[in-house]
Amino acid sequence: MEVGKAMYERDKTSRAVPCWLIFDDRYRKRYAHVRSHPGYFPKQMYESGRLKKATTLTELAELCGIDADGLVETVDHFNEHARQGVDPDYGRGESAYNRALGDPHRKLVNPCLGPIDEAPYYACEVLPGDIGTCGGLVTDEHGRVLDQHDRPIEGLYATGNSTATVMGRHYLGPGASIANTMVFGFLAARHAVAAAESPGSRAGSTDG
Repeated sequence: MEVGKAMYERDKTSRAVPCWLIFDDRYRKRYAHVRSHPGYFPKQMYESGRLKKATTLTELAELCGIDADGLVETVDHFNEHARQGVDPDYGRGESAYNRALGDPHRKLVNPCLGPIDEAPYYACEVLPGDIGTCGGLVTDEHGRVLDQHDRPIEGLYATGNSTATVMGRHYLGPGASIANTMVFGFLAARHAVAAAESPGSRAGSTDG
C-alpha cells in the first residue's frame, strides 16, 4: 500500500504510474518466477509489453521509454552501495523484519541487496492495484449495519471488505483485512445469537 501511495504522489511531478521493476539475469535465475526457468520467460509476457529485455541498460531504458542516462546513473548508484550491503535511499535490510524476508542462503553482506550487473537486463511494468476496499457499509461495534441516520438496521450484519474498515485509509499489512473480518464476524455472530435468544425477538431477525 505504501508503494502504491508513493507512486501516485511521485506521478504528480514525474511519470511513475506505471513504473518499472529493473533486474538482471542473476536475479531472474535465482529469484524470478519459476516460469522463467530453465532460461526464459513465456513469450506472451514480452508480446504484452509488460516485460522488456535488453543486453544493456541503455537499450532497456529506450524500450521502456525512460531516460537512459538516468537509469544507468541510478543503477550505478544502487550497485555501489549494494556491494557494501547498504541502502542509503530506502534502508532495505536495516530491520530484522527486512532481513528475515531476504535471501537466507547466499553469503551476502545484506540479504536484501545485490548488484544489478549481469546481462541481459529486464524491466517489468508495475501498476498499482486493489487488494481490498476502504469503504462500504457503516457498522457499529457489534457489526450491525447502520442506516443514514446512524441507527442499526435490525437483523442486518456485515463485516470484511463490504464495510467501512476500522483502519480507515491505511493497510497495516498482509492479513489485516482477514483479521478485521474474523473479529467483527465473531462480534456480529455473538450479538445476533443474543438478540435471537432475548425475550420478544422475531424469528429470522438475525438474517445477514
